[in-house]
Parts: sequence; C-alpha cells; structure tokens
Amino acid sequence: MRTRGALSALAVLCLSYHTLGAAIPAGQVVWWGDNLGGQTAGTYQSGWSTGVVSIAGVPLSNVVAVAAGYFHALALESPGTVMGWGFNHFGLVTGSPTSDQYTTNGLVVVGGALLTNVTAVAAANFSLALRRDGTIVAFGDNRIPSGLSNVVAIAAGGFYSLALKRDGTVVGWQSRPWAETEIPVGLSNVVAIATGDGDYERSMALRKNGSVVLWSSGVPREKPVPAEVTNAVAIAAGSGHSLALKSDGTVVEWGDSSGALVTVGGRVLSNVTAISAASEYSLALKRDGNVVAWGNPKAYRDVPAGLRGVVAIAAGKEFCLAITTNTAPFRLK
Repeated sequence: MRTRGALSALAVLCLSYHTLGAAIPAGQVVWWGDNLGGQTAGTYQSGWSTGVVSIAGVPLSNVVAVAAGYFHALALESPGTVMGWGFNHFGLVTGSPTSDQYTTNGLVVVGGALLTNVTAVAAANFSLALRRDGTIVAFGDNRIPSGLSNVVAIAAGGFYSLALKRDGTVVGWQSRPWAETEIPVGLSNVVAIATGDGDYERSMALRKNGSVVLWSSGVPREKPVPAEVTNAVAIAAGSGHSLALKSDGTVVEWGDSSGALVTVGGRVLSNVTAISAASEYSLALKRDGNVVAWGNPKAYRDVPAGLRGVVAIAAGKEFCLAITTNTAPFRLK
C-alpha cells in the first residue's frame, strides 16, 4: 500500500477550484474530495480539492456513466470503452502505465485486449464491466462465477458483487474466496440492485412493484425495511445506511430499521432523480442538475459551489464524481 507522501503520475488535471462557477466545462467529469490513491488529482494532495478529469492532457468527453471505487475511478464512454485512473492494486484500472509504479490511467485493457462493448461499470476494491452481450468482465481482485450470463445490471460492494439477470433474479458472489453469496429465497421481479461496503456489506434489491429487499452479504435472511419505503424507483447502499428514491422525488434513509425522509438545511429533499451512497455520506442529483450531499462531515466534502448541469453522480471513498451536460468538449486554452 502506498504511503500518503507518495506521488501519483496520473495525467489527471487538477484545476484547483474552490469555486467552479461558470468555469465548469460542458461534457466533462468533475471530481471533488481527497486523493489517497491518485483517483482525483495528478499528485497526492492533502485535504480537499476539485477539478476536471483529464487523461494525457485531454479532458474526458462523451462519458455516459461513472463509478467511484476505494482509490480508483472508472468512466464509461459512449462507444462502449472504459477509461480508468487511480491506484492499480491487483489490476484495478489496468490502463496505460505511468511513471508511478502504483498507478495507471487511460483506456482499460484486460488480458491484453481493449475492453469494448461495455454498457455499465461498477467499482469497489475491484472493478466490474457489463458487456452488451450480458456477460461480465472483472479486473482487480475478483472473478466471475462460471456460466453467468443474461446480466442486465451489476453492483460492487466491499469484497462481493451482485448481478441482476434478465429474468429478474439476482446472483451474488464474494471476491474472497470467490464463492457464491446466498440470496434471499424467492427473490424475483427485481429491476435494480445495490451494494454497500464495510462490515455490514448491505445488499439491496428493488422489485418491480416499488418495494425494497435488504440483506447482508452471505446471510440470505431479509432485514427490516421501514414502512416509509414504498413506490421506490431507485436504491443505494452505504456501509451502515440505505437510501430509497421514491417516485415523488423524495428520499428515505435508514440504518438498522427506522427510516425517515431526508432533510437538508431543515427542508425535505425533493425533486431528486438519482442517488448514490458511500461509507458515511450520500449524494442526490436533483432535476435541475444540482447535486446535494449529506452525512458525516469527516467522510465527504461539500459539493463545489457553482457545480451545475450534472447528469450523473457517483460517491466513492471520500471522493465524488459528476458528469456535466454532454455537449462540446472543454479545451484548455
């Protein structure tokens, strides 16, 4: 494991904005947070910073999805290729080598071949990519169960993974020792999945009827879900908390059992279109393109002032990613 003083040679541009304002470029990936593994900035930086992700001097563009892992990040490009950057423990990123032995960045290559035809990405202590043919590619400290196919969604937790199949059933497996993880008996009609990290290793499934199922990795017994969780359209899991986005645009948050509508600044959070959760904090994307963060202040940093036009979000280990409106790519002057 690298030390806090080690430098990363990632070609990720740090614009060092504390207030981005009108300077936010369109069609880019914006990051903010800490930089323990080179997942956000070109060199290790103590404390909070923010900027626009750029690899080999070129800002990313045409990005349609992002995934924030522990010390690395992934960006899915519209052609179906994947960009990765950050700490490359066990081949997490598997991109182009840099002068720093611990990191790589660039297009993801697996088994000597460029990773293509990808439709979704997930990141934790490892990385997953879902391909258009319904198969999964793993890189990092993980393996895929033999014969797994017809997958339509993926989720990555601390040391385990979930796959949603086209028939509405769920398959789970551990990255150590690569054994299948038990799923609650009779779980079906699932339309979305989510996983957390830490000791709790929460697993969640959203059913077609808007109900939510919660259980722990390796323990197929269902856990209580608050009565407030109805008409859910999206879910997210942290290490000790869960989120459910309701059809009316509000969000319910709960820990072991009791839940409540999320309030920020004394007001109920509303008009939400997407949610993401990390160890001790959460993100919400609002209909107007603004991002809201809440949770343990020691685990996250406030959303950069002026961040607007966001279309997707991802919460990682003390760092966050956001895709801005995909229009003309930003060019350095």
